[in-house]
Amino acid sequence: MDATASPSYFSVYFRLLKVVRPYGAPLALAVFCMIVLAGATGIYAYMVGPLLKFLVSKGGEGGQEILTVVPRLPLEGWERGELLMVLPLVLLAVALVKGVSYFGQFYLMGVVGQRVVADLRQRMFDKLTCFSQAFYSTTPTGQIISRFTSDVLAVEQAVTFSVAAYLRDSMQVVVLTVLAFVLDWQLAFIAFVVMPLAIFPIVHFGRKLRRVSTDSQVQLGSIADRLHESIKGMRMIQVFGQEGYERRRFGLDTQSYLGIMQRSFAVRALQSPIMEVLGAVGLASTIWYAGSRMMSGTLDPGHFVSFFASVIMLYNPIKSLGRIGEVTSSGVAAAQRLFEFLDLPVGVEDRPSARELSGFGSAIEFQDVRFSYGEQEVLQGVSFQARRGEVLALVGPSGAGKSTLVHLIPRFFDVTGGQIQIDGSDIRDFTLASLRRHIGIVTQDVVLFNDTVWANIAYGCERPDSARLRDVAHKANALDFIEALPQQFETRIGEGGIRLSGGQRQRIAIARALWKDAPILILDEATSSLDSQSECEVQAALESLMTQRTTLVIAHRLSTILRSDRILVLENGRIVEQGKHGELLSRAGLYHHLYELQFQERN
Repeated sequence: MDATASPSYFSVYFRLLKVVRPYGAPLALAVFCMIVLAGATGIYAYMVGPLLKFLVSKGGEGGQEILTVVPRLPLEGWERGELLMVLPLVLLAVALVKGVSYFGQFYLMGVVGQRVVADLRQRMFDKLTCFSQAFYSTTPTGQIISRFTSDVLAVEQAVTFSVAAYLRDSMQVVVLTVLAFVLDWQLAFIAFVVMPLAIFPIVHFGRKLRRVSTDSQVQLGSIADRLHESIKGMRMIQVFGQEGYERRRFGLDTQSYLGIMQRSFAVRALQSPIMEVLGAVGLASTIWYAGSRMMSGTLDPGHFVSFFASVIMLYNPIKSLGRIGEVTSSGVAAAQRLFEFLDLPVGVEDRPSARELSGFGSAIEFQDVRFSYGEQEVLQGVSFQARRGEVLALVGPSGAGKSTLVHLIPRFFDVTGGQIQIDGSDIRDFTLASLRRHIGIVTQDVVLFNDTVWANIAYGCERPDSARLRDVAHKANALDFIEALPQQFETRIGEGGIRLSGGQRQRIAIARALWKDAPILILDEATSSLDSQSECEVQAALESLMTQRTTLVIAHRLSTILRSDRILVLENGRIVEQGKHGELLSRAGLYHHLYELQFQERN
């Protein structure tokens, strides 16, 4: 899923900011709160010097200076006792403004961040539902899950906290820097000589962290993929006694991730002390220069205290900007992976001129159909017609192209040559949604959801008709076992229908196909994994399902297709024989050979 050309850091960051654009109103209000917060922080720094002068002086010197931050107060004639009453109130008022503004920016940016993450997650899932089966056949499930978990979490941290912190701390840096220069430009110049030097470690470590963050996200995807495969294949792992082998493989993945994170912590551990040392150099230089000026009487101690407070308060947001780089780097690396995911071509999509398929009238026709997986050609010039109401069976050795052929009808893949027509029109001229509404599928690997029986049968219907539910369950030979379940149709069947037997799962799938009531039916090895009794029950349900439908049946057990209207025999991606069961047996060709092999196996 990686893009061929890696976009720049800033292009990804600005694209991430574009996702925030729809939430301009709360974002603007949050920025206003940040401005107020930065102003209140500056007032705090300014008040420190005059307040100290007021407390240590006998005449109340410094009190009037503090009150100038609120110009409308009547300052003339105020006594020390009156100032003593007012100054704590001013201090509390500034603290209250600062607290309210901090709450406002934190809450609003948090809400904006969550909305952005929800939008991204929804866009990703929408894209996920549009991919063709080629995407799922080449992309590990763990890598996909990693996008929705660790990557989204990293983006959430970046948007919710990093963007807010960047704006907030940058504003505080501006306000406090301006205040420092207003108080004493000479001291400010000395103090900020090292500030440009502080930019270099931020940029340098930021680059390293971006590389490490990208590597860590990729490795987390590998861990998720390994975990997903192990859970799904645990029965096979245990029956082969390969628990130790899988533990070692998982251990190698976790050790690889550990190595990446060790590099990450080394970079983070270096960043903070380097910033501390640079800050100490600036402060030490400032104190030395200020001390010499105060000794010579050219610097007011109150102004120096205010200046010193502003510088102390300034270095904290600068250091914070360095720390924020860690979260931002992880978030941008994750955002890059998310955008790569969103930018992937879906593979199969509607043509601009696609129209609705309003019904199925006469036939499905394959005209010189070819299909390739990469350079491997699977179907080579397949041509046949399946008429309305006809049962057409597809047989042949494994790898002959049977499943690929039927998967082309609902456009899980698109043909690479020739065309498939429904009632004389290329299926690519119809919208995907309308085409697939006319197709029902029952496969060997039944897909059931961790939901109730009725939700799996009436899939996608929020309020199904109970009488119709019972009718399709009855026709699928499923009603008896459903009514024996603890809550009958309300029973939850577990992940993948694990609480049901194989035959019961198949009959639920058949009931679902009956509920859909599509005129075209595909049965892909629907009974191959069942025991004889379950096969008989499912076969009876399939007979009901196939009634008055155009059906394409794939089956290794030839006994299940003896009554087919026509049998197509495939070999190496070509149709080598076709006809009824008796006709094909009399020709002594591939079908006769397959039939004889199965007859010998049964005996």
